[in-house]
Formats: sequence, C-alpha cells, structure tokens
Amino acid sequence: MLHHLGITLQIAAMTFLPLLILYQLNFGFKLIVMPICTVIGIVIFFVGTRLRDMK
Repeated sequence: MLHHLGITLQIAAMTFLPLLILYQLNFGFKLIVMPICTVIGIVIFFVGTRLRDMK
C-alpha cells in the first residue's frame, strides 16, 4: 500500500511542477511563490521516494 502511495505522490509532484511553471508564464504571481512551491514539490517527491523504498 505504501508503495502505491509513494508512486502517486511522485506522479503528483512531477505533474504539479511543470503545470506551475506554465501557470507562472501565462498569468504570473509574486516572485517568492515559485521557490516555495518548488521546495514543496521536492519534499513531496522525496516523501514519495521514501514510501516506495519502505518494506
């Protein structure tokens, strides 16, 4: 079960970050939002990796 949750989190992070970049390019938002969202995406991806590696 944790393996599937980890895969889901990784897919979500890999989908969210490019969509965030497209949104930024089209509509723009404050400069500080982009690095915060990137760090959140990295953390979500890392947590997903850890969940996949748990046995």
